[in-house]
Amino acid sequence: MKESKGFTLVELMVVVAIIGILAAVAIPAYQRYVARARFQQLVIPGVRGILTGLTTYYSVKGDLPTGDTTLENITSDADSRCFNVTWPADWDSNGSFTVTLDPDGAGTCTPLAKLKKSGSDADTLSFNVVADTQGGKGLIWHYSGDLAEEMGLE
Repeated sequence: MKESKGFTLVELMVVVAIIGILAAVAIPAYQRYVARARFQQLVIPGVRGILTGLTTYYSVKGDLPTGDTTLENITSDADSRCFNVTWPADWDSNGSFTVTLDPDGAGTCTPLAKLKKSGSDADTLSFNVVADTQGGKGLIWHYSGDLAEEMGLE
């Protein structure tokens, strides 16, 4: 009998099945990785710009700003084309605001839509930023919410 060289059909099918399973896991993970990188590129610098403005104001005045005009001026300095900032009516007493992602805000913002978990509501595309004044000694910012936890901001 002659010894044959090569792979059998069963061996090839097993390899194809393993590659298919790996691809089924790797492709969604890669897409989420890209969306998270876009988040770091498109959202965080703008939020940091707002936080820098608020921290500077606090350092100079000793209190958080009040009034829509001051808050709008601080926000206008930040690149917020991919997110919206919601200032609550009691901003001056609680020092927190909400950042809501806007995946349709610009063509470059579209990958942010991939951050939404399948089967979840739109709240996963927002996170809260809260000021901690440390009894007037300084200002520290904390992030909360599902998106903040997923992005490692908490």
